[in-house]
Amino acid sequence: MTTDSLTETLRRTAQAVSSSIERVFEDLQAVASELIAASEHMPAVPESTDFSFLQPLFEDLLVRSSPLIEGGGIAYQPGSLRDAEYWLEWWRMQPTGRPKFIGHDLNPGSIRYYDYATRDWFKVPAAAGHPVAVGPYIDMGGIDVNTVTLTVPARTGHGTHVLGCDLSLSALEAIFLRAIRTPEPSVVLVGRNGRIIASNSPRLLIGTRADVDAATDTVPVAPEKYDVLPWNLLVTNQ
Repeated sequence: MTTDSLTETLRRTAQAVSSSIERVFEDLQAVASELIAASEHMPAVPESTDFSFLQPLFEDLLVRSSPLIEGGGIAYQPGSLRDAEYWLEWWRMQPTGRPKFIGHDLNPGSIRYYDYATRDWFKVPAAAGHPVAVGPYIDMGGIDVNTVTLTVPARTGHGTHVLGCDLSLSALEAIFLRAIRTPEPSVVLVGRNGRIIASNSPRLLIGTRADVDAATDTVPVAPEKYDVLPWNLLVTNQ
């Protein structure tokens, strides 16, 4: 492959990946905006039921974004609700084509306690104040598989909540492969943590750490929004 054709391949692949992710971020931000607007008319310390209007919004988002998105929902800032110290509402797409509510163990005394407030997908957007793609990571206590979560903070008068969507890495890799169109050279899509999100090589597996030092070329997927989508395409000799 010539230098020019490789440059075009990387540009095309970066555009395909970034545009797919950007559409999901836009949908998440639209839900966050409705949440923020509604919160202005809520009590200073609302209850979880005050947010029941979010369920159909998330269900619609998941159906429209499937199969790229496997699940999504909202994690509330601890201590912000009257009826629960911790509260997480998450839905996951089912083979029927409809979302299903997924329960999490939010009891701090339980061995299966899912402490979402300590997870990067919750902490990073809340601290940064803007959307961000987190991962890939093993969501232990959640779905227990490699995943990437797209997250959007929603700052309200009663706390900063985090809305998110879990990507289907197989669906994202399909977008990546359709854009790259070639098995050579080896190209991987990596997150900020250096772990592989997608690859055109059977030797380079999703979730494993890429050898950044072996990269012969590095291209940011969204250079103008790297703080939101901190992903790179690496051309590697691995």
